[in-house]
Parts: sequence; structure tokens; C-alpha cells
Amino acid sequence: MEKGMSQENLAFECEYADYSQINRIELGKVNFSISYLKLIAEKLGVPVTELLNFE
Repeated sequence: MEKGMSQENLAFECEYADYSQINRIELGKVNFSISYLKLIAEKLGVPVTELLNFE
């Protein structure tokens, strides 16, 4: 939200056909690779560490 990008836009940027995968990642319902985490961070323009919130 802070980047003004919807899950649908992020899915498109990451070459996912369906935004629901982004939603499941955001909710912690699926496992995904570190390389995909890096891709998401790049598309959002943030460091990977910003996406790793352990609180």
C-alpha cells in the first residue's frame, strides 16, 4: 500500500497471472523461494530486509 501498488499490479510485475498468490504470500499461507522474495522486493523498490518482519 505504501508504494501505491495493488496486489494485482505487483503480481503482474512479478509475472504471476493471478494476484491471489501475492495475497497468500502476504498472509503467510504459502511457502516461496528466497529468489521470489528478492524479486518482490525489487519490484517494490525496497530492501529484502524490509519485507522480513518478525514482530
